[in-house]
Amino acid sequence: MAGSETKNVIRHGRLYGLANLISRSSGLVLLPVYTHILAPVEFGLYASTILVTDLISVVLGMGLGRALIRMHVEQETQAGKDAVVWTAMTMFAVMSVIIAAIAYPIALLATDLLFGSTNEAWLFTWSIWALIPSTLFNLQLNYIVVLKKSAIYLAISALKAFLFIALNLWIVVWLDLGVFGIVISTFSASAIVVGVILTHMVRTASISVSRPLLVEMAKFGAPLVPTILLDTVIASLDRYIISPVQGTAALGYYGLGVRLASLINLFVTSPFLQIWGVRQLEALQADGDQRELPNIFFQFTLVLLLISTAICLFSGLAVQIIADDAYAPAAAVLPWLAAAQVAIALRNFAEIGLHHAKKTSPLMVIALISLVVAVPLFWGAMYTAGIVGVAAASFILALFRTGLTMIWADRHSGLVRLFPWVRLSFAAIISTIAVLVGTILDGRFLPTQGILLKIAILSVLTLALSLLLGRADWMKQGASDVPRAKNAG
Repeated sequence: MAGSETKNVIRHGRLYGLANLISRSSGLVLLPVYTHILAPVEFGLYASTILVTDLISVVLGMGLGRALIRMHVEQETQAGKDAVVWTAMTMFAVMSVIIAAIAYPIALLATDLLFGSTNEAWLFTWSIWALIPSTLFNLQLNYIVVLKKSAIYLAISALKAFLFIALNLWIVVWLDLGVFGIVISTFSASAIVVGVILTHMVRTASISVSRPLLVEMAKFGAPLVPTILLDTVIASLDRYIISPVQGTAALGYYGLGVRLASLINLFVTSPFLQIWGVRQLEALQADGDQRELPNIFFQFTLVLLLISTAICLFSGLAVQIIADDAYAPAAAVLPWLAAAQVAIALRNFAEIGLHHAKKTSPLMVIALISLVVAVPLFWGAMYTAGIVGVAAASFILALFRTGLTMIWADRHSGLVRLFPWVRLSFAAIISTIAVLVGTILDGRFLPTQGILLKIAILSVLTLALSLLLGRADWMKQGASDVPRAKNAG
């Protein structure tokens, strides 16, 4: 089996990566358009709509994406697999009707809390309605991922990207509809693609809804909903605090930093996890040799550290390229937010073991503890160092929550113990030194010299991380030396 999992992950992962590159490039291509057409205050308004829809998407999704993958892997017959898909779709349809009906009351409450008035309630209502096809699209992507249809995933992503860019250029730029144009473009592009995928699903998967599967899916997903909701609140809490204290413009600066840092997840972490997560669950289910996939995750983490370091070193240049000069303060928050993405990826590693063991309920407790810690942490950071302090607090909180998740996962799954933590610690230390050296020397040279110096620092770091890979001796140890991941129950 040596090397087979690596080849499998790379084969599918590169198509998922290309698909995400195409899909998310639409947002990246349009980001300079937004930051040049929209003033920081308007971009802050756009960021505010995302804050609200992110929370609602958790309730709308009900953890169905994760439940679909988990239940689909368990089914041994095609009829059972099809029943999982359509049961998930049925549950989503019911929630969509409910969310659509209460969208306006939610919008009234949200705008009053955020701005002290309800003038923008109509915009937030449309944002919530646009969320329905967008969330359904993500659920359908989980179906495509679990089938390992990476080519279809690529084609669908390309179609949506084309529609999204074309509609934005027409509605936002040509018709000059501003933030409302972004919302309408999102709604239209998602709705068209969702219709295409749904047509394909009807033709290829026999429609059936299973009450036992519905109950099991609800039991699996129900603990995830408050957990993901708390996770979303925690992820958005920094921006909820910034808006009333420092204003919508500061939220625009910080929001741009969040968007740029999230590209790590969109272009790197997400495509990797889409295939690695499914393969790791299948390996745990088979109860075979489980050491190769954790080693693949370690290699991925080193790549993630390198990318995060590069963003830290070139944050100022990145903001200059992407946005207008008015958004310059965003460069100061970007390094901390990029580092947080590495910690979040490690938390995903631990959660895979918990999903297999079906021990997801304590994740809600961990999220609640993190929220209790986050509130005073963010407020203190805000009044001490402004939006930069909040960004640093986000990184600290990500580390804290990942640590709690690792401790719990170690009790129920041996997966955590298969990871080379010592070598990762050395990699993190080396990466931190590289960032500190680049920061200390920044501004002491001409711009071109500074860029060349940072490239040299990244080259040395790449060599150091490559040496850390070394020989995978830990993978060659006998089964008695390396604990196997525990089975569920």
